[in-house]
Amino acid sequence: MKLTIFPNVLLIWLLKCDFIKCTKRPIIGILVKEFTNYDTFTNDPANATGFIGANYVKAVESCGARVVPIFIRQNYSYYEQIMNSINGVVLPGGKTTIKPGFPYYDASSIIFKIAKQLNDKGITFPILSICLGFQAMLTIHNNDTNLLTQCDSFYESYPLEFQPNFTRSQLFFNSDQQLFLSLKLLRITINNHKYCISPLNFTKSNLPKEWRVTSLSTTNRGVKFIATVEHIKYPFFGVQFHPEMAAFHWPEEFCIPHDRVTVRANQYFYDKLVIISTLNDNKFEDVEEERKTLIYNYNTIYCQAKPYQYYIQRYIFYN
Repeated sequence: MKLTIFPNVLLIWLLKCDFIKCTKRPIIGILVKEFTNYDTFTNDPANATGFIGANYVKAVESCGARVVPIFIRQNYSYYEQIMNSINGVVLPGGKTTIKPGFPYYDASSIIFKIAKQLNDKGITFPILSICLGFQAMLTIHNNDTNLLTQCDSFYESYPLEFQPNFTRSQLFFNSDQQLFLSLKLLRITINNHKYCISPLNFTKSNLPKEWRVTSLSTTNRGVKFIATVEHIKYPFFGVQFHPEMAAFHWPEEFCIPHDRVTVRANQYFYDKLVIISTLNDNKFEDVEEERKTLIYNYNTIYCQAKPYQYYIQRYIFYN
């Protein structure tokens, strides 16, 4: 198979910055997730209300951006203010109920609404949704109708089965041959999710009108599911797997690949988010407000729950 080599999208973006306002100091917001019974362990403070896995923060920072937490259970004006001050968003994975009335889901719905408004005004604003975020993203855009099916993919790694239209993808537009072959041939996308979205459920929904499936994966039990998806109009991307785990998640109980090919291929997804985020010049009103908001103001805790801990380190919040 001959792989199409696309134009250097980074060069295109750099040239575009001659005509639009860009930033060289990108800040990515990561949505806080509420605690569930699955997430609560003995070393968590009793009055904590939410957390972010530190691996998401490290993945963003390693690509040249800073991070601010986006808090749940806030009013609409808070999300408007924060979205106009940052350059992109990560909706992280985890476990919670994805339907209206649950804090992570409600905040995600507002974030997408504001992100669409920003993009419609000509402000390029990307969102990368991971695992739970991927599922929430498609549920939100399917009029809050659940599309999930059980697939029981726990710490399993798969190759990507690229779909014919992936060459039109924003996400893979600048992928080189080495990246393509690594993702296509090797088991290097790390999956840890009870539920997934099948191609059939996606096709039966209204999503194909606005969303493009770019790759599938198949579990070790033969269940095929959507691995990567993106909006046709907006820079909204979703991956069912966990790119941040390759470099930053080290439980001894599971055979997570950490070789250089795996780490570099998975970093691509956060790299793309950060690069696209530089195409807007959103910023805080002043340096002091920015400094008070950044993740640097918070400490991580080292999680040591047994038999294993999904998050090696977490930022804990009390708001």
